[in-house]
Amino acid sequence: MITLKGISKSFGLNRVLDQINLNVNKSEVVVILGPSGSGKSTLLRCATFLEEPDEGMIRMGDYEIQAGGKTTKQRKDQIRLLRQHTGFVFQQFNLFPHKTALQNVMEGLITIKKMPLVEAKRLAEGLLEKVGLAEKGDHYPSRLSGGQQQRVGIARALAMEPLVMLYDEPTSALDPELVREVLTVMKDLAREGMTMVVVTHEMGFAREVADRVIFMDGGKIIEQGKPEEIFTMPKEERTRKFLSIIEKKE
Repeated sequence: MITLKGISKSFGLNRVLDQINLNVNKSEVVVILGPSGSGKSTLLRCATFLEEPDEGMIRMGDYEIQAGGKTTKQRKDQIRLLRQHTGFVFQQFNLFPHKTALQNVMEGLITIKKMPLVEAKRLAEGLLEKVGLAEKGDHYPSRLSGGQQQRVGIARALAMEPLVMLYDEPTSALDPELVREVLTVMKDLAREGMTMVVVTHEMGFAREVADRVIFMDGGKIIEQGKPEEIFTMPKEERTRKFLSIIEKKE
């Protein structure tokens, strides 16, 4: 489903990603852990060419793009198609403040998929119901809690019928009591077989939902394995230190 091969990225002299190789299978849920600055978020952004990798190859379903290629119309079209088939949920909610929840979900259906208004509205209403916000369709973002806004963001991403959902710390901007409602939606999607890559510090979610946990540090994948392996018997000292700090905070 997803293949990242030899992905590297530097910002000036800072090498943020160093020859990352990663395969994610269809319907697999992969959780990426690591300290701040380890390259987790940059990896997700490179996977969708929101950041251009310095080198490497990215394949998403049938779409394959080499990093560092010339900016041609064909390459722009390839990147556009890759993004259309990838749902990205950010730390911040990034909703249009002047549009209702329903209009936010409809936006991509109308502007990108060129879907008729009636059909777009019907699909968007169904997606809001799916994330537990059927009664909030006429609410503007300013009238929604952070958890509700993030769930609208998930519905908006799902509207594009993505092959994979990427989440970059989707609960980090939320008050603790709002985290559960977002994680519940994500768990439901995982049970339905959605392919997901999740950058998070929610250890409970990782233990319960992940098929595989990856630990990153210094722009490299230090260790990966099943949740029970990583959380109970990590092989690398760096992984053990990170988990011990997280457990103390919990």
